[in-house]
Amino acid sequence: MRRRRELVHGLVAGVVVSLALAACTVTPLGASDTGMAKARAQAAPGADLFDRNCASCHGRRGEGLTTAPPIIGPGALSKYPRDDSPSANPALFATNANIQQDSARVPGQPSRGAFETAQDLFDYVSTRMPLPKSAAGTLKPEEYWAIVNFMVIAHGLPAPSGGVTAANAKSVSLQQ
Repeated sequence: MRRRRELVHGLVAGVVVSLALAACTVTPLGASDTGMAKARAQAAPGADLFDRNCASCHGRRGEGLTTAPPIIGPGALSKYPRDDSPSANPALFATNANIQQDSARVPGQPSRGAFETAQDLFDYVSTRMPLPKSAAGTLKPEEYWAIVNFMVIAHGLPAPSGGVTAANAKSVSLQQ
């Protein structure tokens, strides 16, 4: 009887340890390993440009750092922007740039247009990125297209054969 009780206790302890270890595993934010590998293989120029121009604020996987939003992976590239107004979450409204942007916005108006297609994403990043504002729009159009192509693939969305370009961007949906 005692041996059976020890066996049951050992089994229960093993299950508890297994569950604890499973609870400690973390899914990385941003692009999945598969998405990153595929994007780096299929859109290498965009990956390099992303690393140089976007990753310092948005993270290497596009997970979002500090006040920069996630731009790749779960919760990223949402149709409408997150609400960064001070009434929504004062912690997200910490920078002078956010204060200036919000003061110029009509109350209730989103901070950007809807992201429905890759064209919408291109229109946004090519006029407003990279930051600071003085650097916005300083990349060549083909460099912005390379970054958008990388982001679409890393995000796990289907990209046209030959990648996302000005000719097909309106047909590439960002909404899954």
